[in-house]
Amino acid sequence: MAYGLIDKLTNFLMPVEDAATEFGQPSIRERKAQFRVHAPAVLKVFVATPRNEDEVRLLADCLKNNMAVLVNYEYVDQQLQQGIHDFLSGVAFVVDGSAERISDIIYLYLPVYAQVEKQLFAVSIPTYVKKKG
Repeated sequence: MAYGLIDKLTNFLMPVEDAATEFGQPSIRERKAQFRVHAPAVLKVFVATPRNEDEVRLLADCLKNNMAVLVNYEYVDQQLQQGIHDFLSGVAFVVDGSAERISDIIYLYLPVYAQVEKQLFAVSIPTYVKKKG
């Protein structure tokens, strides 16, 4: 059932949650609001090489502002890399984005409208056969 503007305003001012759940429809609070009208025309990418955990908030803010974040973990140890990656993956999950592994030390965190297409290439390894001679 499509809701008009008046119905939405009425439900916002005077929510009727019990009536909506009786008919098998999700209640107003269970529906997730999608206000995004357009995806930005240009994807902005913020490239970072963090050296400590203090720089992570800036990366999270960039991701929340619909920017892709490319992180090079070259200058951090394995434990700090895992912590930063877990935090940024959580931020990407909250904004309905994703995290893509580029290499062992490079990750790309994407907003909801951006996608990465992967191509898998088959590599053939030549085999050498010893000839009897």
